[in-house]
Amino acid sequence: MTKAVHNVTPPRAVTMADVAARAGVSVATVSRVISQSRPVAQSLRDAVMGAATELGYQVNLVGRALRKGRTATVGLLVPDLDNPFFSSVAQHLSTAFEGSATDVLIFSTCGDLHVERRGVESFLGRQVDAIVMIPCHEVESAASVQRAAQATLTIQLDRQVVDADVHFVGCDNDAGMSLITQHIEEHVDAEAQPVLYVGARARSSSGHERFKHFRQDFPDRPSYLGEFDFGWGQEAVDSLLADGHTRGTIVAAADIIALGVIARLHVRGYRVPSDFRVIGFDGVGVARFAHPTLATVRQPVEEIGRTVLDLISTEESEPSRALRIAPAFLPGESSPN
Repeated sequence: MTKAVHNVTPPRAVTMADVAARAGVSVATVSRVISQSRPVAQSLRDAVMGAATELGYQVNLVGRALRKGRTATVGLLVPDLDNPFFSSVAQHLSTAFEGSATDVLIFSTCGDLHVERRGVESFLGRQVDAIVMIPCHEVESAASVQRAAQATLTIQLDRQVVDADVHFVGCDNDAGMSLITQHIEEHVDAEAQPVLYVGARARSSSGHERFKHFRQDFPDRPSYLGEFDFGWGQEAVDSLLADGHTRGTIVAAADIIALGVIARLHVRGYRVPSDFRVIGFDGVGVARFAHPTLATVRQPVEEIGRTVLDLISTEESEPSRALRIAPAFLPGESSPN
């Protein structure tokens, strides 16, 4: 027995005319409200948005992009969303774009150069209006940065390929390290608690800049270089204890490293800050989980996000600039004043 086949007609898409009829306004008013192209009285805006919600109206973003020649999207490439700092940066950048009618799309490169290149091509294929990149490597990411810059507005964020002719927006790492040096000079007995550095190998400009500045200010002090992660902070503690350091002031290149340092010191029976002071760098994301509270340099992520938005919102192209924004020192119990 053959079953009858019924043709199912898909539901008709709700149009602006439907919304206008429900709200009791003109189609032009609906268009202005939806596109946010011109100011509209709040009462009319509420009526239109209420009608759109009731009817289930969906903006045709593809059609809008074809009409305007812009997709109202920005692509953000981050090295690793497992790193709480990068997750926090993505959150703050998305927040900066709220109300701008531009959506931020996020792609994690997992610290892999090939994945980074695929992310660039993916965003370009979607015709994003701009690409914001935190490069995986300060040298080897050059090809991906250049490829993005050839096709659309490209901004390097937090880290940079130094020779790339594109905008850079990030923390002034030199200023941040100077704040740490000032704190040590004013509040630390460096003879009783000698300074040590736990940082990351020079694969990123941020790690490179922080380590370089530390070496300038403390040229004779031991340094331990690994990765920007919690596990490396733990390993570094085992190494420095094995080297005979039983008291000190540990400057960590990132808060995530500092948390690993503090956790391992506790396990090994050392007290913070009585035996070892610990100072971080980032001030967002995981800093609030530190015990004792972490003394750290806080990156100006809110201002960084607004600066990126300003660069993308500028209609006229302008020569590439490196915009380094000064951070602030946050006191904490891990290295008290």
